[in-house]
Amino acid sequence: MKKIVFVIPLITLFFLSSCTDKKAGPARSSGKTAEMIVATNGDETWEGPVGEAIRNFFNQDYEVLSQQEPLFTMAHLPESKLVDNKMLRAHHNIFIVNIDPKFTANNIDARKDVWAGPQRVIKITSPDVESFLAYFDEKKEIILGILMDSEYERLIKTFRSFRDREIFDQVIKNFGFSLEIPSGFYVAKKQADFMWIRKETQHNSQGVIIYTYDFVDTLAFDQARILSFRDVMTEEFIPGPSEGSYMTIAREYSPLYSKPIEFKGMYAIETRGLWRLEGDFMGGPFVNYTFVDERINKVVTIDGYVYAPNKPKRDLMIQMESIARSLKFVE
Repeated sequence: MKKIVFVIPLITLFFLSSCTDKKAGPARSSGKTAEMIVATNGDETWEGPVGEAIRNFFNQDYEVLSQQEPLFTMAHLPESKLVDNKMLRAHHNIFIVNIDPKFTANNIDARKDVWAGPQRVIKITSPDVESFLAYFDEKKEIILGILMDSEYERLIKTFRSFRDREIFDQVIKNFGFSLEIPSGFYVAKKQADFMWIRKETQHNSQGVIIYTYDFVDTLAFDQARILSFRDVMTEEFIPGPSEGSYMTIAREYSPLYSKPIEFKGMYAIETRGLWRLEGDFMGGPFVNYTFVDERINKVVTIDGYVYAPNKPKRDLMIQMESIARSLKFVE
């Protein structure tokens, strides 16, 4: 499985108002999680090296899942059809590629809420195929960052609309920050520095684990320390259905990836891997965000996990990432 690095966008985003009535606001965008439309100015562009480069990048495995799923699900269409079709223009992620010899240089334009909201429209214009391939290779991580931020923003807005107010208030009371956790979740366990919030359906389970401890030194950002604390917490507080079973990290089944990220304006470590139940047969992916709340000098961990046997997990994991990234400190 190839490691994917989500790079924080570095280019300027140009914000446009919708072409719809300003009083009414932009049309509501459509589309599923991690889905995008790719529009090109010719089928030969999509079927040739340009389309191949785009497919190779966005069809890479989403990191880390217990089965292969792509970063994004793509649908291709000619740019002329996109322009002419109001419904297609309302999709929340649109990537336009224009190969035109009239241009002398590459250009990338990233815009928000052009035809609908929330929406990201990214367009690359290149004079020829070779120029596009080199430029796309240079900018593809930035494009991915923009699209992932768009997914988080859209889901957070939805979760806020269906916020579980009781859980919202309990998180604030326990930790001094809020998370947008929608209805359907419930608090399974809570104490002063720990909360386990979970959702159970017929087909899958999702959980948020939050815990804090005193910040002593920068070893708090070391992967071994992060994973060790997670195992201690889950062994004590996250039991399985069988007597004596508990959640632990499945080190033997998958690589564990950690990287520094900018998280709500703070330095943080994002760690991804697989979990399993010791003494049982359940398991799935998790994502862990660890940072320091400097107001109280404590290490904070927000950890999201998914259990969905024989089912797709990418979209469920993006939901957990979005909950973590909805964090807001409360004075």
